[in-house]
Amino acid sequence: MGKSWGRVLAPAVIIAATPLLIWNGFVQQVDASWGDVLLRLAGSPAAASLHQVVLAAIDDETASRCGPLPLRRALLAQGLEKLSRGEPAVLALDVLVAEAGEPAGDAALAAALRLFPRRVLAGSLESDGRRWILPLPALRQGAVMAHVHPAVDPDGTVRRAWLETEAAGRRLWALALEAARLANGAERPRETREALEMGNLRIPASGVGRPVVVRYAGPELTFARISFAAVMEGRIPPERFRGKIVIVGVTAQGSGDRHFTPFSVMSGPEIHANVVRAILDGDFPRSLGPGWELAISAAIVLACLVAVRRLRGARLALGLVAGAVAIPLACYAGLRHGLVLPPASFATVFVAASVVLGAGEYAAVAAALGREQVKRREYAFRVQAIAHELKTPLTAIQGGSELISESLVPEAQRAEMAGLIYKESKRLSGIIQTFLDVERIAAGSLDLDRRAVELEPLCAEVLDRARLYAARKRTRIEAHIAGGTIQADPDLLSFALYNLLTNAVKYSPAGSTVVMEAAPAAGGVGITVADQGYGIAPDEQERIFQRFYRLQRDRAGAEPGAGIGLALVKEIVEQHGGRIAVASKPGAGSRFTVTLPGEMHA
Repeated sequence: MGKSWGRVLAPAVIIAATPLLIWNGFVQQVDASWGDVLLRLAGSPAAASLHQVVLAAIDDETASRCGPLPLRRALLAQGLEKLSRGEPAVLALDVLVAEAGEPAGDAALAAALRLFPRRVLAGSLESDGRRWILPLPALRQGAVMAHVHPAVDPDGTVRRAWLETEAAGRRLWALALEAARLANGAERPRETREALEMGNLRIPASGVGRPVVVRYAGPELTFARISFAAVMEGRIPPERFRGKIVIVGVTAQGSGDRHFTPFSVMSGPEIHANVVRAILDGDFPRSLGPGWELAISAAIVLACLVAVRRLRGARLALGLVAGAVAIPLACYAGLRHGLVLPPASFATVFVAASVVLGAGEYAAVAAALGREQVKRREYAFRVQAIAHELKTPLTAIQGGSELISESLVPEAQRAEMAGLIYKESKRLSGIIQTFLDVERIAAGSLDLDRRAVELEPLCAEVLDRARLYAARKRTRIEAHIAGGTIQADPDLLSFALYNLLTNAVKYSPAGSTVVMEAAPAAGGVGITVADQGYGIAPDEQERIFQRFYRLQRDRAGAEPGAGIGLALVKEIVEQHGGRIAVASKPGAGSRFTVTLPGEMHA
């Protein structure tokens, strides 16, 4: 269940964490920076209205020829009067004229502004955002008021434009929007749920009440720019402005009205020009909504999930590289078609999904390989266990056969040995079945055939078979079995006791004696098998019941073995609710004691 739930839980957790991955300040800022790069790579849009906007720039040349900035009202009026002769479509004055100046200069400026039938004047909010700073009342007459506040991102870059700003109960539309509306001959903007409508101009609803993404036509100087000093001095033919939207504003270095944009540092008037162009061309890149961002992020997670589960090695690496390259390419293609995608957000989800799911899949594969290795070891154990258990009765049969062949053996003993050989050969198939039953017991898939078993006949049958094996090693087996009854599976218990006896014979010197006893013990019945063999070192006594463990002495000795017999004995005893213990000293033999639930007869 852990593996299955883990495979489902990992992608679910990543999808659930997607908002934290994509909507945090750092990733959003990286998104913006990547967007700038993609915007520059995408190049300039097909700007049909690019030449409809002209900048009359109060630039460094104007400052050097006409005095320090801000420009005196009389000089500003002089330049506007000459500019009006060209009959521009709209005048957008991006200069704050809120404070009273020289009366003659203010009057001249008011008169010059009245020469423009369609004119937009700039207003600005105070630093606390509570009050509008608007032109002098005499200048406002017949003019449209508009705000000139750019939407500056946290990194100081202007990527968007506020279409409206509201304060002190008054809302002003953007200077660029009002200029485009007047040039189009439209009435006041009409707000609908779908769009902001101004005649045949439509701005998507996503831009109403919040900033719209500005798709810049290019770096600074992309729009026609004429020095205001040249206009004032009559060096520019008025016809240059005929039918144009003329934005008069300060572009001089150090003026303060300069901002970072995705292309370059740009003056405020040039930013307004870009927004005017976008409105006239209806060129508004669409941003994905939160729902679409989450849906695409989930699709990225699922794509990574499919990749890490179906691909391996070089193919997986190639697939992940292809995915990493596909994200910026998709964002670039989207921008070319007017759709702004968040590359950093999608890349963050992709990297997180690749790392987490890849690590999880690697762990799953490693676990599967580990399980496969365990299965192989278990298979090898079973093969060796069967070989080990078959070897003992076969050796007994071989030893009995050799004794029968000796001419000195009495006829009666020959008949007895022949019977034992026949009985032992029949048990070979039973041993295999018993071994398989032991494995099934260990796996919890076989119930013990428990019943009341008399101890004396069970031990007598085991002793008969063990003595046949001991005869070949010239080892005696003595028995002291008291009467008793235990609840046990007789086949499996005899299997365990036979192993203990044959082990004792195997590791005892020729001519020695092995003793088997059954007597009352704490908690039931105690059956012991004691030999006069080599003994077991204290640090190895706990390990002898582990599968495949063999004493260091036996590894280099002549006695064969797989180190599994005692592991099987321990498994059978514990399945009967008993316990097994060993007491041994090197050179003084070993004593194995099996304690089982039961009772001894009086």
